[in-house]
Amino acid sequence: MSIWKEDNREDPGKDLFLEVQSFFDRIEDSKFLQYRDGQRNMAYSVADAIKNKQILLIEAGVGIGKSYAYLIPLIQSIKNNEQFEGVIIATSTIALQEQLMGDVHKVAEMIGLDSINVVLAKGKNNYICRKRLNDFLTTTGNEKYRYILDEVLKRESIDRKDFEEISDKLWKNFNVRTCSQMACPYYAYCKLTHERPNYKNAQIIITNQDLLIQDLKKEEEERLFQANRTVVIDEAHNLEDKTRNAYALTMDKRHIESLLYRLYSSVSDYSENYLPPQQIFEQLTNLFITLRSSAKTEIRKTEESVDSYLDYTRVHFYCNMRLEENIKQLIASIEETLQVIQQRNTMDHYKMDKKAFEELKCVKSIMKDILLKEKSKNIYWVDFSDAKGKYISLTYAPKRIDELSAKLLANIHAGVILTSATLSSERNNYHYYSNSIGLDQIVGKPVLKDFSQPSPYNYEENTILYCPPNIATPKNKEEYLADIIQEIKNLIEITEGRTLVLFTSKSDMNFVYEQISRNFFPFKIYLQRDNIDIRKLKETFEKDTTSCLFATGSFYEGIDIKGESLSQVIIPRLPFPIVDPVVDYKASQYRDGFLEVYLPEMITKLKQGTGRAIRSETDTAVISILDSRIHDYNFKYNNIIFESLPFTHITDDVEEVKSFVNKKIK
Repeated sequence: MSIWKEDNREDPGKDLFLEVQSFFDRIEDSKFLQYRDGQRNMAYSVADAIKNKQILLIEAGVGIGKSYAYLIPLIQSIKNNEQFEGVIIATSTIALQEQLMGDVHKVAEMIGLDSINVVLAKGKNNYICRKRLNDFLTTTGNEKYRYILDEVLKRESIDRKDFEEISDKLWKNFNVRTCSQMACPYYAYCKLTHERPNYKNAQIIITNQDLLIQDLKKEEEERLFQANRTVVIDEAHNLEDKTRNAYALTMDKRHIESLLYRLYSSVSDYSENYLPPQQIFEQLTNLFITLRSSAKTEIRKTEESVDSYLDYTRVHFYCNMRLEENIKQLIASIEETLQVIQQRNTMDHYKMDKKAFEELKCVKSIMKDILLKEKSKNIYWVDFSDAKGKYISLTYAPKRIDELSAKLLANIHAGVILTSATLSSERNNYHYYSNSIGLDQIVGKPVLKDFSQPSPYNYEENTILYCPPNIATPKNKEEYLADIIQEIKNLIEITEGRTLVLFTSKSDMNFVYEQISRNFFPFKIYLQRDNIDIRKLKETFEKDTTSCLFATGSFYEGIDIKGESLSQVIIPRLPFPIVDPVVDYKASQYRDGFLEVYLPEMITKLKQGTGRAIRSETDTAVISILDSRIHDYNFKYNNIIFESLPFTHITDDVEEVKSFVNKKIK
């Protein structure tokens, strides 16, 4: 049976706007598909972006069906326009990529396209490297991991999706990082190399933002994906960080030591034991000890206790006199080393390791740049490599990511659609996001910042936002924790479980969990622990319909739980970024860094977290923000926070919450 009502009007031909209009006219009265004004409006804007090869920035609220909104005009173009060069859709999660594979075929069928060539292009780290796997098995000597190789040979697959039972931590030991191509002993058997899809023949390529950005960095003739394809960047709120990651570089003590050994070994005979001077190793040790100490000091300014240093990324360090002296000493020793190596390299029978030589020169340049402090060309931070904070790495990225992002987007010759549910820091205000990715710096390509398409869900009737004013501020840590523990217990009892609590601090999360679960508590609480499988945890919580889940970062976005399993989202603390040198640098460029940077950063995260509450038209939920500062901020900044959220029923009275739950949820 056809899902369409009869349409006897003239064929709109190749005019994309009319084709999209006709599509939505046919489904408006359909009993099989749900019609949404916001989806139709967005599809029209996408059609214009395709036709005019412009950059479209458009926020699509939860429930709009944004993937259909851009797929409809894209697939219409594939069907009716022989000159259309195809599509690249880039997301930041594999879950959305796999969902889009199904959506493409559904839309193609609705439009009447008999077949469509769509491929999924994952990043290299989603595949097993046979060489790294064999090296890992040889190094560990642990037979319990031997089954992984057996499974690779038996399944003839190296795809991450076929090895879901392997933890992310274990996977990182043998996934593909860099590929030596024909120099690899397993090159002849490498499925990634020999079975890579033919992207040139694909009409739609679904990939991740990381792979797209790395591809756009290359010269046009070296790219995997053609530059004249229309590009959709879904979950585009992550684009700035993804671009920064593409340009970020990392060094640690062991890597620099390895460079030194390689250099000295390359200019020595087998008969002599020519090694780097001990002094330079001592200087390296002192440098990284000072960096580690400074980073920990920065964390202690905001956190009284630390459960795991792995919870902290991009930690600021202070270039004090001690660190300056460490760096100057190391620079002098590196310069001396480079001179010695060059001198020995002049001897005919030596062949210097040129790659190691250039890398060591780069280390020297980076150390000099750190000494420039505010005038440095890069932003620097410390990443911890273990939970106890014993090992660190030094990471750096260019300051002006907006300029680099603008250049990458300008490299796309066709239309570009940037979309997400969280692009504006206020309603219809894309100022912060647009500045962060350099949209206003793009020359010769029109940019349209379209009106945000609000969610079709009935937030006025189906939600209540509870913000109690009498909770101690997070600065008064002991009182604050005592207050939120009591509030969380009460709120969970009101909704009889069915609660997701999103923390910004794992130490706070673990403490609250221990205090609540120490005594008998009638509702099961699941805890997001280290190295736990996020997908399995989400599924377990969803199936146990009266349970609660205490979680952090990764649960703020991309978690879609509909129905009775989730009736409440609690956010104990407003998710402001902390000890983050990237955000600090951006804020330093404005007179009011709080208003221009910290507040938009927090609002974006808050919108993502509160967006977990309502995922369908029939969902009802309580959203609780247990941070009394929200009242002060809204007084000072004209209700910016409340206006950025879709909730209209706002209260500080818990009795109103009970009444709402009794009417709408129980």
